Amino acid sequence: MRRNLWMFLAFLLFPVLLQAEVIGLAWQRKGVKKPEQVVYGVDLRTGNVVWEHRFGEEVNFVEKVGAGFLAGCGDGTLTLLEPTKGAVVGTKRLGERGEEVNTFRGEFAAGFLVSSHDEAFWLVSPRGERFGLCASGANAAGR
Repeated sequence: MRRNLWMFLAFLLFPVLLQAEVIGLAWQRKGVKKPEQVVYGVDLRTGNVVWEHRFGEEVNFVEKVGAGFLAGCGDGTLTLLEPTKGAVVGTKRLGERGEEVNTFRGEFAAGFLVSSHDEAFWLVSPRGERFGLCASGANAAGR
């Protein structure tokens, strides 16, 4: 009976032990005209880079969320990256007229709250659907 219990526990825990804890890091090259920005997935146990994703625009933040890694960019896009291989799950253009997605506000049951400074706020589902936009001050009048 004990042997069966240990085998059952090993069967349940083995996949968890094999999974690497990965963090996302953004790196930008300074001094280069229109530099390409790279987000790296780094295995915390080994320190090895396990994947990378190149962006053509400035990456303002990279946050680990339940569905992977969320990257907000200077061109007004929000990109969700798959956590184990760094593949793009989806990209959504949120910003208009020079608005960049530059602040991660939090992850909630309905999705992710991001903003462009303190002027425009977007609630986006994990599937990339934009639920709402809230603009403050002068920006609100133009929408």
